[in-house]
Amino acid sequence: MTVLTTLLAVVLGILSIAAGAAKIALVPAEAEFLAQFGFTGAVIISFGLAQLLGGLLLIVPRTRYYGALVVAAGFALSVVLILVGGDPAFAIVSMLPVLLAGFIVYRCSRGTPD
Repeated sequence: MTVLTTLLAVVLGILSIAAGAAKIALVPAEAEFLAQFGFTGAVIISFGLAQLLGGLLLIVPRTRYYGALVVAAGFALSVVLILVGGDPAFAIVSMLPVLLAGFIVYRCSRGTPD
């Protein structure tokens, strides 16, 4: 199970890093989506930096717990925005990374970080 948890942490970390990089780069689709909720460029970049940092922390076993918390929070915020934006089907699918990050938080809190 530890190999599976490590693999899951790496995949979620890469996903979070990619999502954060898209926000930091102000990719038009990301910026337009977040702007409809009042996010300014600086807020979008800050959100992206948090996702990037969370992804990096998630990959490193020693900081995995904190990374999983940040990643779960970032993806949960995205799910809420997607729901408010009117796409419940995509929001349901987008809950998967939140649940998986929650699983990693659970594993780490039980003393099995990897």
